[in-house]
Amino acid sequence: MWPYLYAVLLLFWVVVWIEFQRGFRRIPSIDHYPYQTNVELISVIVAAKDEDSAIHQTIQSLVEQKEVNLEIIIINDRSTDSTEPIAQSLSKRYENVKLVSIRELPEGWLGKNHALHIGTNVASGNWLVFTDADIHFKPHALARIFTYTKNSKADHVTAAPDLHASSLRLKGLISFFLFGFSYLKRPWSANSSSNKGGIGIGAFQMIKRECYEAIGGHKKIRLRPDDDLALGVNVKKAGYHQRLVTAIHLLSVEWYPNIRSALKGFEKNALAGLNYSITLAIFAVSGVFISQVLPFYFIVFGPLSVQILSVLIVILLFHLYAMSTRRFTNYPVWIILGLPFSALLFIYMLMRALLLTYLRGGIEWRNQRYSLKELKKFYKNIK
Repeated sequence: MWPYLYAVLLLFWVVVWIEFQRGFRRIPSIDHYPYQTNVELISVIVAAKDEDSAIHQTIQSLVEQKEVNLEIIIINDRSTDSTEPIAQSLSKRYENVKLVSIRELPEGWLGKNHALHIGTNVASGNWLVFTDADIHFKPHALARIFTYTKNSKADHVTAAPDLHASSLRLKGLISFFLFGFSYLKRPWSANSSSNKGGIGIGAFQMIKRECYEAIGGHKKIRLRPDDDLALGVNVKKAGYHQRLVTAIHLLSVEWYPNIRSALKGFEKNALAGLNYSITLAIFAVSGVFISQVLPFYFIVFGPLSVQILSVLIVILLFHLYAMSTRRFTNYPVWIILGLPFSALLFIYMLMRALLLTYLRGGIEWRNQRYSLKELKKFYKNIK
């Protein structure tokens, strides 16, 4: 059985390799894109809940943007730390910084989605930017991205940032997520003329207000934990012009401070990414184990035919892993050597997240519980 299975698996990775080669060429880097002075008002909406350690740096980096006309709207979403007084101080210091504080979360909404929705109601610009409260912007980041948006006649541009990580294990895990994200979601589909696919990255999304309102905004995805991806998919589905770029020298963010935080964060998105299907979850766990862990084992312990196939599969995996790592990060390429260990860590994270979600009957995020029944019902209603 194993020789036939691994022959098919080898063919699968060859097909993926060909698609990676074609696909990554269609994702441009915007790091050195020539910028122009832009006078159109851009409304930057920053959702912040308990972000007192990062929000000052984020807003400061936005205030210091050059060659763009910005209003910066901070949505303080029920913070219990010093986020609100810091935001108040910034709004008093800078004329183009506004603060809106949310005291209660309405039923049927995820906190971040509601905060961004409220931000759009306050915004005055015809262009909206959704970003997080822990993103750092280089001085001409928005000028470059907006110039690119106008020149490419895009309705929606989403940018992949540099993902900081404090440890080798975290960098390996991030690289593995980006690898899996690439072959599962085919991010380059954002840059095709087809209405299929679509991508949204939470660190940065710039969208024309007309487009945002036409697709139903965040109200349509109000209970989607993967709101960034869902927004991008809706843009593409509606036939608007979407672009994905990388901006790893313009935007940066700390993904998670440690593995424990990453485990907690994964609880929120694990089932959403699998369409709330236990069947897909089982398939994902077994698929990753068979296709990305066992080949390393069979190189040593398998029969000769499987050993040969496994060697070829591992070579392909390393090359694929290196391609996605180089495209989306600044990490050293040798980090690909940790692939099987990152795969095992991913399997553990996924199984843990699924078990906790079902035991709790939902997800817990930012001190708020969301019912699994409600999340699944919402997903089915908008499919």
